[in-house]
Amino acid sequence: MTDVQIRRLVPGDGGRYREIRLKALAESPEAFAATYTVEAAFTAERWEERLAGGVTTLVAAVDGADAGLVAVMPGGAEHPRRAHLVAMWVDPAARGRGVGGLLVDAALSRAREMDATEVELWVVDGNEPAIALYKSRGFTPTGVRGTLPSDPSVGESHFLLADL
Repeated sequence: MTDVQIRRLVPGDGGRYREIRLKALAESPEAFAATYTVEAAFTAERWEERLAGGVTTLVAAVDGADAGLVAVMPGGAEHPRRAHLVAMWVDPAARGRGVGGLLVDAALSRAREMDATEVELWVVDGNEPAIALYKSRGFTPTGVRGTLPSDPSVGESHFLLADL
């Protein structure tokens, strides 16, 4: 049985956060609004600042090695009871082992703690495993479409979990 631990990154974990985030951006550049080049240039202080803000960053460790990441951020003034699930990634070596589901479940739990009643996310077109995972947790497509900020040639779709 695989041992999977989900843990919230906190100030002081900046180096760990940098390592897993850059690994995600390098491995799956087509899945993120951010780019490896931009984030690789962040200072150690910037990584720490990201962990000290209102965004909750969760990491999955599989058998002791970091293998997944997700973040939850509060909605803005327009949607104060909505949370955003962002930066979701699972290392290819850990895919198909339930890690993604555990990360999404932990993110949804955190959204509830933030008093959110709904959670939204964007997913890149064609990422069928991610779409299946989100649908299995109750997310539905809203019909809103956009393009990936890091590569406007890539389409993405908006999903919403309306009854958290």
